[in-house]
Amino acid sequence: MSRSANLVTFAACAVLALTLAGPAFAASCSAGVTGSGQAANPLNYDPPKHYNVEKLAKQRAIAAWHEAVEAKCQHVSSHWWRARNKKIECDNHAGGLGCEATAIPARRIF
Repeated sequence: MSRSANLVTFAACAVLALTLAGPAFAASCSAGVTGSGQAANPLNYDPPKHYNVEKLAKQRAIAAWHEAVEAKCQHVSSHWWRARNKKIECDNHAGGLGCEATAIPARRIF
């Protein structure tokens, strides 16, 4: 088989793979994925600790979003910076702060 024939075969397989991945993406990931994270109030410790509660809770929520995308959505990027419609909402709760990160994952380039 010639080199150009191999290239054409590869391109056809890539197009087929993208076509088949489309419905799977639409069904499981197009509505968005949510991950949640919590951080305890640092003043609850003895002696008190010093860290940014909101920053830590947001980081944990984004990490949970990343894990949820990898588990649920096989053909998309799990990078938060590439996601669309990103939203992080935080609420105080007893003893700390809880955050939820919601976004629509971007399609993988390769």
